[in-house]
Amino acid sequence: MSVRTTRHARPTRTRRMAAAIAIGALGCAGLVTVATASTPDSLPGGRSAAPTANQAAAALSGPTLKAGASGPEVTALQHLLVAGGRSVAVDGKFGPATTSAVKAFQKAKGLGADGIVGPATWAKLTPTLRQGAQGAAVKAAQTLLKARGQSVAVDGKFGPATTSAVKAFQKAKGLGADGVVGPQSWSALLGAGSGGAPSGNRAALAKEIRDHRDIVLATVHPGGTHAGSTARQNIVDTASGKGALTSPWSDRPNQRVALDTRMLSGLLKLRGQYGYRVSVSEIVGGDHSSNSRHYAGLSFDINYINGVHVGDGAPHQGLMSACRKLGATEVLGPGDAGHSRHVHCGWPR
Repeated sequence: MSVRTTRHARPTRTRRMAAAIAIGALGCAGLVTVATASTPDSLPGGRSAAPTANQAAAALSGPTLKAGASGPEVTALQHLLVAGGRSVAVDGKFGPATTSAVKAFQKAKGLGADGIVGPATWAKLTPTLRQGAQGAAVKAAQTLLKARGQSVAVDGKFGPATTSAVKAFQKAKGLGADGVVGPQSWSALLGAGSGGAPSGNRAALAKEIRDHRDIVLATVHPGGTHAGSTARQNIVDTASGKGALTSPWSDRPNQRVALDTRMLSGLLKLRGQYGYRVSVSEIVGGDHSSNSRHYAGLSFDINYINGVHVGDGAPHQGLMSACRKLGATEVLGPGDAGHSRHVHCGWPR
């Protein structure tokens, strides 16, 4: 397939220098992580924290699930309901039976019995788990670990393999890698669909990308100036429910584009599943070929990998292979015309 290289306006020498300095700084710096929980999973020395009910409710966050939802988060919910004494089939589909089970659980716990699973319900459902635990709650944790790219059997037994998987996940998410699944780890497992947010939730995926300390989003363009269409602003706008904006000098100027959830999930998985720290230089902004997948919200460009610029020794081949495994069908980098300094990953239309 012939793909025109990213075409940039010819900026002044001063603008080129400013952009290079800004993008270089982005490649070496990380964003500040916005914590999803304030209660640690363990205290110094490996002692388990014992938050009060109010602290747990405040600390634990997760997707809001209700009738019609599906996916690994619902499967985990059903396992947790079973652990909480409710009789419900574990099929990953939030149907009438699951709604009834949620209402019964909420009523028993003194919560508003609306059948919708939000922070307060998650806090009551999720026990602190560690090696030696067994049962349906362990299956819930294992289900989420597996959905987030960890190799673990869903057998309800919290043994050494599950402990290792938990530690690997915690390390990837910047948590204390103690192997104990407490409020912070439950929040990360529930709120980090496959690297991140609830499966298929565009705004939630974008929020996790926005707040991820190891995914740096450019606040300038390699060419041209437009704050509203930078990679970071594309993600900020998507997280707030708006479409990402194309640049005014592009082939499709000033258009709002819905970012593809496969692409957003793929970006999260590059870190969560494959361990790459990346800097994203463009998403729908910039100037590309007229039929570019950028303009369809299907691709991103990466210019730094693990703090090293693409073309200067960054492990671009491994990252390109990971993009392909994650579903990208248009993957270009050093060796491809016009991509000597960045990697382009695009998902199919």
